[in-house]
Amino acid sequence: MFEHRGAQAAVAQTFDPNEPADPQVNSLASYAGTGAETAFARLREAVAACPTDSGNGTKVTVTFEDLDTAGFPEDTIRIRITTAEANSAGNYVVDKIVTRVGVCILDTSGLGPEPHPRLAEQPVLRQVERLRAGQGL
Repeated sequence: MFEHRGAQAAVAQTFDPNEPADPQVNSLASYAGTGAETAFARLREAVAACPTDSGNGTKVTVTFEDLDTAGFPEDTIRIRITTAEANSAGNYVVDKIVTRVGVCILDTSGLGPEPHPRLAEQPVLRQVERLRAGQGL
């Protein structure tokens, strides 16, 4: 979903989660100048305009919300992508928290079958604090 267009540097890591709500994929991209602000604004705009799509027996629904929980930067959204297949007993969910911290954008995801708990916020908040400290924010 997030392709790090214009990023000066990007890195991704995969975790072996203990619980369904634990992060499984984490990517971080840094941008020059106001690139992170621009990229995040484009992401927010794209997600807000993302329609439900269906075809070949599969329906994909994208929902999002601003995440205004204490500790998160102003530019933070939670995105949930739910894929339902007609011949399947359940749905598959990608739950994401995407946040901009200074010149960086952090994208953290949890994946799994429905019912899927909301992605845990604490590991993301720890990353946010590290990014703030690293940038002197």
